[in-house]
Amino acid sequence: MGEQFRDQKGVVEGVYEGYISALSVAIIYFLRLSRTDYKTARLETQKIKRRFKLIDLTDSLIQRAFEEERIEDLEDAIQFHSAKEATKVFITRNKRHFEKVKDEMEVLTPEEFLKKYKA
Repeated sequence: MGEQFRDQKGVVEGVYEGYISALSVAIIYFLRLSRTDYKTARLETQKIKRRFKLIDLTDSLIQRAFEEERIEDLEDAIQFHSAKEATKVFITRNKRHFEKVKDEMEVLTPEEFLKKYKA
């Protein structure tokens, strides 16, 4: 699946309960499509999606993201508010984008998460 998805192992094995925003599905597809044809990209995206519980994009979640003043990037604000719907730990490769909200939720890189919560 690619290096960026290697951290799914704990989710796949049932060690962790993983969640992703519905927005992430389109992002994953876009990333896969840049490396393969659309049919393969769709199949790989579906395979990845099945490993996680999906957090729905609702009107109220989108509105909270628009109103979020601590996070400048709208996509980041959507991801943050999606995570708040389901978990207390937010896993991202862009921790610096979430510096202003780290008091509200634990923000970790995938590597930090695996090190801290190693089963």
